[in-house]
Amino acid sequence: MIPRTSEVNHIHVRSILFSSVVNVGDTGRLAAFSQALAIQKYEPTFDSALSGLINFPNYQAFTIPRPRPAPPKEVTMQSFNDPAYIRVGTVDILGISAAGILHIGGIHHIDLESRVKHIRNYRTNPDPKNLDIVSVPPVGRSMLDQDK
Repeated sequence: MIPRTSEVNHIHVRSILFSSVVNVGDTGRLAAFSQALAIQKYEPTFDSALSGLINFPNYQAFTIPRPRPAPPKEVTMQSFNDPAYIRVGTVDILGISAAGILHIGGIHHIDLESRVKHIRNYRTNPDPKNLDIVSVPPVGRSMLDQDK
C-alpha cells in the first residue's frame, strides 16, 4: 500500500453505533464485529430482564460459518492516482451502524461482520419470558386468508 495524505474538507455523521468506525488516513488492519437480535413483538413492551436471557448461540444465524469471499479474478486495468493525496470535499451521512465503516484513505486488510436475527411475530412464542428457539409452523397463504 502506497501511503498518501488524506485531505477532507468536511465530514458530518449524524449517528454512529455498534462497532462502527470513521477513519481518515491510512490503516493497516481494521476489524469490526456486531451481533443483534431484533424483536418486533405483537405488544410493544420492553422488559429489561429479557436482555439478560438472550443466548446468541441458540440462533443459527449466529453460529453458521461465515462464507469466505472467492479470490478475485485477475483484472487488467490502468489507473492514475495522485501518488501523494486523497482529496475529499464534503461527506454527509445520516447514520453508520452494526460494524459499518466510513474510511477515507488506504487500507491493507479489512474484516467486518454484522449478523442480525429478526423475530417479526413474537406473539407466536408460547413463553414470552424465554427467548430460546421455539418451533413455529410456517405461515402459508391459506393461513393468512383465515385471518380475514
